[in-house]
Amino acid sequence: MSESNNIKEVSLESLPEPILHDVLATIGSQGGIADFYNVKLCSKNLGKLADDNYVLKKVSLKNSPKILFEPNAVAYKFLKQCEASGNIDVLFSEGLRDFFNYPDGNIGGLQKLKIAAEEGHNLAKYVYGLILLSSGNDEY
Repeated sequence: MSESNNIKEVSLESLPEPILHDVLATIGSQGGIADFYNVKLCSKNLGKLADDNYVLKKVSLKNSPKILFEPNAVAYKFLKQCEASGNIDVLFSEGLRDFFNYPDGNIGGLQKLKIAAEEGHNLAKYVYGLILLSSGNDEY
């Protein structure tokens, strides 16, 4: 405690882990990918906590390209971690990339779009709905 102004300095890392998870998830969902990555780089402990499925599921890609056709190795690894955690922004992006990958489109991309749509991603709902409508299958 500083004697001159009675202010106690507290480290972010002194917070309990569940609160740190919530802080990291909030930064990832509201601050965007750049802010999230900057926090990850602050310390090894924060970087490790940021790789938690709960946190990765909430990271927003709103300030990044929607489709990364050729992500570098670091971006690819991060996207795969987010996808495995069920991140709907990444499922949407990867689903589009996989489904419309010319000339070898992958039907697995449609499944990713479906999951993102069912989990509430508005653009995924729209795109998935258009694909179903244009499929010519009356069942949909």
